[in-house]
Amino acid sequence: MFSKTLIKLIDYAIFPAVMIVAAKIIGIIFLAKYFQASYVVDGLRASFENYENYIAINSYSSYFMLTAVLGGLVWVVVKAHVFHDTHVTPALSAKLFNSNLDSLIHDTETIFSQSFIWLSYSWLLTIMFGVQSYYSLSYWSVFWVSLAASVLATVLLVMDIEREITSDAKELEKKGDSVKVVTMEQLKKEILS
Repeated sequence: MFSKTLIKLIDYAIFPAVMIVAAKIIGIIFLAKYFQASYVVDGLRASFENYENYIAINSYSSYFMLTAVLGGLVWVVVKAHVFHDTHVTPALSAKLFNSNLDSLIHDTETIFSQSFIWLSYSWLLTIMFGVQSYYSLSYWSVFWVSLAASVLATVLLVMDIEREITSDAKELEKKGDSVKVVTMEQLKKEILS
């Protein structure tokens, strides 16, 4: 049967997928009206009569998709850095429980699972935008903005993972277990030497 982690990943992937598709559709509808572009709807397909309008609407609606993914990534990064159960200060924890917002605090598995999903969508969109730009179906700026955002989010989440591993190793050292803590910088130095 399916593992619990796989089922959670599928569960966590549904909302972002719906949000991304909805952002694209809303973007196309809004931008078609904004640019007063003439189009024909045939089943589930919209055909634009002007190629320049198609490029503009596709590019800007891709920004809508990217904004949806960035919103999700920002939320996951905030949860990883502020609401992670290993990082929450007692004062913040007390405030959240008093305000009945304790559901904002998440464990490591939940945060890293959601991070994986949002980063996957971010990198898939980046690849898709790159292909569209290569075939002149979208502006190159969409690809470059998406690439920069994906790299930045990946770096921030890797930093959180490193901080989590380092704190776990230090806790093991306090308990008397022999663990060697190696940071990313030390690992880079060892590899490059």
